[in-house]
Amino acid sequence: MDKSVVWRRENHVAIMTLNRPAQYNVINNQMSRDFRQALLECWDDDDVRAIVLTGTGNAFSGGGDIKFMVAALKAGHISPGFESMLPIWHGVIEFLREIPKPVIAALNGVVAGGGLGLALACDFRIASPDINFFTSFLGIGASPDSSCSFFLPRFVGMGRATELFMRNTPVTAEEALELGFVNAVVPKESVMDESMALATELAQGPTSAFGRTKQLLNQSMSSSLKDHLLSEARLVTVSAVSPDFSEGVNAFVEKRKPNFTGK
Repeated sequence: MDKSVVWRRENHVAIMTLNRPAQYNVINNQMSRDFRQALLECWDDDDVRAIVLTGTGNAFSGGGDIKFMVAALKAGHISPGFESMLPIWHGVIEFLREIPKPVIAALNGVVAGGGLGLALACDFRIASPDINFFTSFLGIGASPDSSCSFFLPRFVGMGRATELFMRNTPVTAEEALELGFVNAVVPKESVMDESMALATELAQGPTSAFGRTKQLLNQSMSSSLKDHLLSEARLVTVSAVSPDFSEGVNAFVEKRKPNFTGK
């Protein structure tokens, strides 16, 4: 059976692709498992210093697998089906936030439901202008999952997030850019090139420090100021003994561009 998530490395950039094009890259058990494995492999590969995540075909991801839901409802197994898949899938979302390397979502097509949550969990999002974003969950009588109800209010505010969930109204790429949950909107044929250019830039940066920055940003969502300052102090001290810190400081003094190794 073909993997539903595949990846390859170009120099220091991993290109990770959701690979169920005939099904608009919707999320099922196999994709959850394959995605987790791909992320673990990239995590352990020191040559990977940035990740571009995209979808095959006309979609980034259309969200949950409706055909699976219909079959599970008919069989009376919908709850066990969700209970077996969601811990793995939600683990993927956590991995995306915790992996100590920047992740860029190259949004090439449909972004809906769980696909929206997946995109929001990445560090950057680059979209083509013809994309619409849908929360989708309430359209089928479901409550949100895949981190959507966690990240969307943080990007757009509670009031707008409530409207987007409950009215299930589409958000255009330009509106998403104005709302702040897309970093750039570029012509469709340029989405991958722009994402790779950003990833290549980031792959030349202080990768370990990027990882510590992600850790601090994650903690900032729930920690007190006092606790957060302690975390900042601990991690900047770790940074201070790293090779990239030494290189960065010396490059600053010598008025040259730093040559970071990611260490």
